[in-house]
Amino acid sequence: MSRRKSAVELEELAKIKRAQAAARLAHRTANPKAYTPKLDVDYTQVYYRDPLEPTRFLKLKVANGTLTLWGGATAAGLVTVPPANSTIVEITRGNKIPIVKVRWYYGDDTAVVVAANEMHGRWVKFYDEKNGQSHHQIPFVAEGATPNLASTITAFYAKLNTPTETDKIIGTRGRAELVIGYGNQYTTLARVSV
Repeated sequence: MSRRKSAVELEELAKIKRAQAAARLAHRTANPKAYTPKLDVDYTQVYYRDPLEPTRFLKLKVANGTLTLWGGATAAGLVTVPPANSTIVEITRGNKIPIVKVRWYYGDDTAVVVAANEMHGRWVKFYDEKNGQSHHQIPFVAEGATPNLASTITAFYAKLNTPTETDKIIGTRGRAELVIGYGNQYTTLARVSV
């Protein structure tokens, strides 16, 4: 167990963090990023069967690159046309309907050490940008008439249990996790790391 930091040490750490935050703000202000809007042609409209309420389908947009990498909409348990007599709910910002999704990043064998500067400390990066994107997420549910969380977790492990799929989706040193939640509030259900 380490000893508690004194008030002087805590104040020194706070000064460093304040200086880093000020440097980040100054850098963002001096180098603004150009806004590039996301086009509708880059996304596919899909319907996600809610495993918590199987008669409800959630209307979502998923990036085409992510769909291709995962293996298509059907590999994620998504449909492009909802069945008749189903309840359709459009997901918009601020909805509090929990969604089960897979989040992953494509890992690289060669670790890149990002040097410390005035904005942040030193850190090691294991993800690789494939086609300009390293991190992905897709709604995921087990295929079948009445999906539930247990079958969804089993389907997640089955998808990432084959070496071919693992190499294609998360590469080497990548990580995938099955989470449930909304907004920034998620609970991890399962995790696969290479």
